[in-house]
Amino acid sequence: MDLIAVIEPLVTSPLLYPVLAVLCSLDGVLPMIPSEPAVLAAGVFSHTGTPNVLLVIAATAVGVFIGDHLAYGLSRSVLGPRLIGRSSRIGGAVAAAGRQLDRRAGQLIITSRFVPGGRAAMNFACGMARLPLSRFSPASAIAALVWAAYTAGLGFVGGAAFVEDPLLGLAVGLSLSLALGSIVHLVRRRSPRRKVRPQGPADPGRADTGGTAGPIGLSTAPRPCGTARGAP
Repeated sequence: MDLIAVIEPLVTSPLLYPVLAVLCSLDGVLPMIPSEPAVLAAGVFSHTGTPNVLLVIAATAVGVFIGDHLAYGLSRSVLGPRLIGRSSRIGGAVAAAGRQLDRRAGQLIITSRFVPGGRAAMNFACGMARLPLSRFSPASAIAALVWAAYTAGLGFVGGAAFVEDPLLGLAVGLSLSLALGSIVHLVRRRSPRRKVRPQGPADPGRADTGGTAGPIGLSTAPRPCGTARGAP
């Protein structure tokens, strides 16, 4: 109950909405920022009417959209490859995402929101692969709204189901979110393998387009994904 007494004034304050927007913006570049628990907590308490769940969703979506573009812009700068190259784990995730952006950019941008750490990796991949903003921004907007509604809604349902124990509602919401993230991650890992396997030796030849490889394996050739204006 003491923890609830600490959390409740924060989530019922008018400052909650800009705080959520800032946290979700920073989370686009720094995945360790606890934006998801904050949105879930706001959703848990919003079943009482304060905070307003629609404003929670709006503030979260705006923050996510801004954070996506911060990461996208950073990865296109000279600092992007250096920052990403410091972590082999993030570098590998960015490289893996970049190889799939040609045909499934929108789908990947949206589903990456539900994979732990997937959002930052996908945003960096889109920037380094020079995915045009005309393709990145609409997908980012849809992904931001979907994730905000899902996360705040999950908290709202948890708060309504566990009125007497909001912390339990928050714990259930986090568990369900992690479970969905794990499922999406497994599906995404298995799906590309099924598509790539029949191509056999064609993949290495396809990778050699005459460009120079970046520090994490992404091509920096002038023919990155999305530069063909007629591409869907």
